[in-house]
Amino acid sequence: MNMDAPDIRDEGISLSAPVIMELIEAVHEKGASFRFQAKGYSMTPSIRNGDVITVSPLRNIAPRRGDVVAFRHPERPQMLVHRVLHTQIKKHFIKGDNCLEADGWIVAENILGVITKVERQGKALFWPNRSMPSPWTNGYLLLYPLWPPVRRVLARAWHRLRSLVAPGK
Repeated sequence: MNMDAPDIRDEGISLSAPVIMELIEAVHEKGASFRFQAKGYSMTPSIRNGDVITVSPLRNIAPRRGDVVAFRHPERPQMLVHRVLHTQIKKHFIKGDNCLEADGWIVAENILGVITKVERQGKALFWPNRSMPSPWTNGYLLLYPLWPPVRRVLARAWHRLRSLVAPGK
């Protein structure tokens, strides 16, 4: 079996990370966006295994806190899609939403693009797109860091309410 050939199945073609990275760069050179199906659980619940994501070229827009970016991992031939937590000049601290450990500081040259659209089961999800700014996008990115603690408080309140309404369940 030829390990270099793409794996052709009913669902499509499975390509290696280096090939996908080359394709993204070639498509971005033309100024277009690149769509592919996400594999893995590192960004759950924001991006789930099987979601179709769109990676758009940066076009002189530096990623900022809250953006989800596609990037080349500096230590292995792998492309990842994770969230920017902090930025400094020419580098970004990145981590998957569902990962215990961060990817660390990634230099700007390793950023392939920013995620501008996520589709689940054929429907587009709300996703902040800074290439087409709106008050919703700016508000979402501003408030995103507050979401995990708010979600925990809401979950506790929901469980407490359920135990009061239906004790023993």
